[in-house]
Amino acid sequence: MTDAFAKAVLDTILPSHSGMGLPSGSELGLDIGRQNAAEPVLRLILAAAGSEDSFLSASAETRRVAVETAAHQAPEAFRALLALLLPDYYESEAVLKAFGWRAEPPQPGGHRLAITDEVTAEALERVRRRGKIWRSPVA
Repeated sequence: MTDAFAKAVLDTILPSHSGMGLPSGSELGLDIGRQNAAEPVLRLILAAAGSEDSFLSASAETRRVAVETAAHQAPEAFRALLALLLPDYYESEAVLKAFGWRAEPPQPGGHRLAITDEVTAEALERVRRRGKIWRSPVA
């Protein structure tokens, strides 16, 4: 399988959403072809599309259908592939910034969260008032 095919599959799974500022998987430098878990999924997508050339020249909707076909045929293999790709995607600086989050690690500063209801606000306030609690290291 060619790099162009692997890149097209990756960008079908993780497409760019320019209105939201989200890059595609390949724009972030992810490489689905380097993942051992990708091979069985790529073969199923290739079979669903007919050929690499067919997939590469297909519309976004036709590509999506080929990927969904593979996902339905081998759900465990597809989930395993997503488990490898998604952390790298969603932890990238560009994606974090698109969601309005800091790109720095969440600790020690944490992320600001909007309070959505009074029950949550009261629970968080009780924790704030309690103060810091540390466990002593075990000797």
